[in-house]
Amino acid sequence: MYDDHDLYRKTHGGRISRFGGIGIFVSYITVLQLCADFVDLGIHALIASSVVMFCLGLKDDLLKGAKPPEKFIIQVLATFVFVFFGNAAFGEINIFPTNPFLESSFLQILSFITILFVVNAFNFVDGVNGLAGTLGVVINLFVGTSMLILGDHRYAVIAFTLAGATTGFLFFNFIQGRVFMGDSGAMVIGLNTVGLCLRLTSIADSSLNLNHSFSILGIMFALLIIPIFDVFRIFFIRAIQNKPLLVGDRNHIHHRLRDLGLKDYQIVFVLMGFTLMSVVFAIVTDADKNCMVIGVLSLGCLLANTLLTYLRGRYLFEQYKISDIIFIDTFNRR
Repeated sequence: MYDDHDLYRKTHGGRISRFGGIGIFVSYITVLQLCADFVDLGIHALIASSVVMFCLGLKDDLLKGAKPPEKFIIQVLATFVFVFFGNAAFGEINIFPTNPFLESSFLQILSFITILFVVNAFNFVDGVNGLAGTLGVVINLFVGTSMLILGDHRYAVIAFTLAGATTGFLFFNFIQGRVFMGDSGAMVIGLNTVGLCLRLTSIADSSLNLNHSFSILGIMFALLIIPIFDVFRIFFIRAIQNKPLLVGDRNHIHHRLRDLGLKDYQIVFVLMGFTLMSVVFAIVTDADKNCMVIGVLSLGCLLANTLLTYLRGRYLFEQYKISDIIFIDTFNRR
């Protein structure tokens, strides 16, 4: 029920409630019941999957009893419902342009993996006050506005509703840190956010009459760049250091920024600033060059992470050298 500080990963003072996700979920579902158009089967699938994710997260928040294998299996089931009953998938990417069945199957599998990845990524970045919530608000406001422009009013309502529910939570979490969203909130926001992003790639593909969706994919990648890069980086480092992939540590980007002396709200501003710059870069780049955008943004993340690692090392250890970025921070060879 409460999140206790441990002076390792968690440095907040006192016992903080992890029930913020309940407020997010209840307000989100309540407004949807009043405003959403339930003619679309995809909305039913999205809500059903959200309920499953919420119950899974709530069990973990209440009892700390959801083991990684159990959590993963239930996430797979919830994602299956969303993808295969809600038709949540990327727009055409034309990997198999001459075989529609292979193209459809590939997009469904890719969407399935993407949803699982982003749901857990949001859970991972929920380590400082306001970060996961602010990401959810900004992304859903952008997606909702884009859907309004493209005429998809049903899903625009969902995006704005989720942004509003999360904004209400931020009044009690950002700066003050009086309540945490917990796994129940992070997984619901992650599922709905990535689902709406996938929906946007699909309708943008058809509405703009494009032959591919790489332009909108570049923008979606930019919006999700912080959680995506953080999880890739964490899994890579844990793998090469032979550490369990799903056991928490203090090696996330927000932890490393905190080691530089930044406060929670400053960390949020830095990471959101990087996100917004990435989105602007993706928007102003020509549509046929957005595969390049994903590559450039990935390289930018690597360079920024290298700089952050060096600055953190010098801040903590006077004798820290550039070579320590690889030998100590990456491969853990001292």
